[in-house]
Amino acid sequence: MTRFRLMKVSRLQGSAVAVVLLLCSVLLPRVALCGDSKADKEPVKLEQLAPRQKPGRDWIEKMSSAMQNLTYTGTFVYMHDDDVEAMRIYHSKMDGIEHERLVSLNGEAREIIRNADSVVCIWPGSKSVIVSKTQPRTPFPQFDPEQLSLLELFYEFRKVGSARVAGRPVKVIDITPLDSYRYGYRLWVDASTFLLLRSAMSDSKGKIIEQVMFTNIKYPQNIPLEMFNASISGKKHEWLTDSSLTLPVAPKVNADIPGVDQMSLPGGFELVSDKVTPVAGTEFTVRRQMYSDGLASLSVFIANAQDQSSGGILHGASSMGAVHAFGVQHDKWHATVVGEVPHVTVKMLAESLLFAAR
Repeated sequence: MTRFRLMKVSRLQGSAVAVVLLLCSVLLPRVALCGDSKADKEPVKLEQLAPRQKPGRDWIEKMSSAMQNLTYTGTFVYMHDDDVEAMRIYHSKMDGIEHERLVSLNGEAREIIRNADSVVCIWPGSKSVIVSKTQPRTPFPQFDPEQLSLLELFYEFRKVGSARVAGRPVKVIDITPLDSYRYGYRLWVDASTFLLLRSAMSDSKGKIIEQVMFTNIKYPQNIPLEMFNASISGKKHEWLTDSSLTLPVAPKVNADIPGVDQMSLPGGFELVSDKVTPVAGTEFTVRRQMYSDGLASLSVFIANAQDQSSGGILHGASSMGAVHAFGVQHDKWHATVVGEVPHVTVKMLAESLLFAAR
């Protein structure tokens, strides 16, 4: 699902280009958190660790399945900085296809509809509709069961107790990073259905950065398919699609944008995407290389330093909630590292980054 933070991008300090880059990057895995992380001087490396099974992993596996396969509807709140946003969610899996619809209950009106083929984001206020084939995640975290063994190299999974959320008994799971380059998570999982009912994300000092929590939840046997239709027709809205927002090949003038040659990535992060796209609303293009450890994600945006819109491009640090960015320039190329990771992580990556020779 498109992140709610898309509506908060204007709060960032920096240029229009930097804001656009950050907006693109916040389609990252969202979650919860908790527990102090260990302030290691160096990132945890793969060769330093051995796999281990910890209590709590079985709950994560069941939770991942429940979030994809259960039929449910409810209301949840998303709390970050000084803001509280409320959303209504409808979710079901019919004939093997996952359907989801989210409707804002406060602030700017918006709807987000997701299925196997596309994500449709409707903004009645600005009379715009964005249709994408990208399948970003829901507000709550999702885990790939096949990646849990790898995640256990860099996070500790622990079942820490019981509680209640939305009137239902839950089990509480902590996911604690083994270095200071990732956030920690606390998850409240429905004790009967295994659906994630609350999540919280915290920094290395244990300070909660943001939370998502159901205030009510129901598990109907089915939800009529029409409930996954938008409440407005969108006929008078401006429609934008992947083809109008991105290009499969960059214009020749920027076809030589270099990629990352070297960077001090914490262990577990792997390159998962590498593409060149135009910056919406400008004539400029940017190369985006996205990395993930299976839970946290970050992106490196590389552009010609002369490709500026009003205000120039980001130099130094910027942040918005859990998302941090850091911009650096080497010769004629500028790089912005953005991610839902601590400030120390994006700063380290940006300052260690070397571009591939062209």
